[in-house]
Amino acid sequence: MEDTFSHLTQITDDEFHFVKELMHKETGIFLADHKKIMVQSRLNSRARFHKMASVSDYIRALQADRKFFNSELTELINRITTNKTDFFRENHHFEFLKNVFFPSLEEKADKTGRKTLRIWSSASSTGEEPYSIAITCAEYFALKPGWDIKIYASDIDTNVVKTAQEGIYKPDRLEPISEALKRKYFLRVKDLSGKDEDLYHVKPELKSMLEFRKINLLETPYPFIEKMDCVFCRNVIIYFDKPTQKKIFESFEKVLKDRGLLIIGHSETLFGISEAYKFLGHTVYQKKPSI
Repeated sequence: MEDTFSHLTQITDDEFHFVKELMHKETGIFLADHKKIMVQSRLNSRARFHKMASVSDYIRALQADRKFFNSELTELINRITTNKTDFFRENHHFEFLKNVFFPSLEEKADKTGRKTLRIWSSASSTGEEPYSIAITCAEYFALKPGWDIKIYASDIDTNVVKTAQEGIYKPDRLEPISEALKRKYFLRVKDLSGKDEDLYHVKPELKSMLEFRKINLLETPYPFIEKMDCVFCRNVIIYFDKPTQKKIFESFEKVLKDRGLLIIGHSETLFGISEAYKFLGHTVYQKKPSI
């Protein structure tokens, strides 16, 4: 079997087009033509799993067998989606929360008496982003009693949602976090056998602020009863075409409170896509109030 897989032939243009159209329909993700080799490489493991001789055989099975297609779709999406993330990535967003947004919420709470905060990390990957949000919230509101805080964390990839829920990380993943915060919010678990490196577990009190679930950003309406004060959707929109971006930003508008925040990635923009948000700077936007 190893010899068979070491001589895989490239998938054809038609086979790539099938996967490309499938991903766009199911997830909104647009795969450029130069992603062909990446697709072939990432689907190798699924072909191996099913003991198929090539990725082409795997794709043909998806095309010919509806039962196989239905059972395999989630795994195919999991393999192709990109999940690059870090703790406190693009840290200026977390600085904005604690220096600008949270104080504004406090001022509003002083007038209304309503101390609630709802944040959605809509492409949470393996959990570094929502846990960074949780740490930022925990630090800011530590001495401010009475606040009801909930962070929703979701992704289309069921594997990374499971990893995020577990909240277990190798030491190198926590490099952006100070030693003081590591001690405060993570439990270091030593490997007694000495064979593996220590691991860091998110402490239960931090994890209790979060709720994890699988959400496909194309499937609307989004499954929330209450509206959000802030939505993170960073470094995801770049994988969608313009019509899909427009649809997603419209959907975010419906789940955000008036003047709620929408935070996107450093290489992304709402310019020419949506007029529903006011640009605040550094890829931070605010939903315009309803008229």
